[in-house]
Amino acid sequence: MKKPPELSLADKAMLALTSAVAKVVENHRRQGKPLAVWRDGKAVWISATEAGALRESPPHTRPKADAKN
Repeated sequence: MKKPPELSLADKAMLALTSAVAKVVENHRRQGKPLAVWRDGKAVWISATEAGALRESPPHTRPKADAKN
């Protein structure tokens, strides 16, 4: 069985940032605190309910070596 290629540093950073943002949004939603986000080039506050609706699945990253297949 082949060992999958390692993720690049940029891919690892993107996964870490995505995970951190998801945790912050979830914590704000649970505590009912508003969350600051960018909208139309401005920082705005959104409700905890609206923050819960912002959940996105993390982007699927594939190492460049695997993308050729």
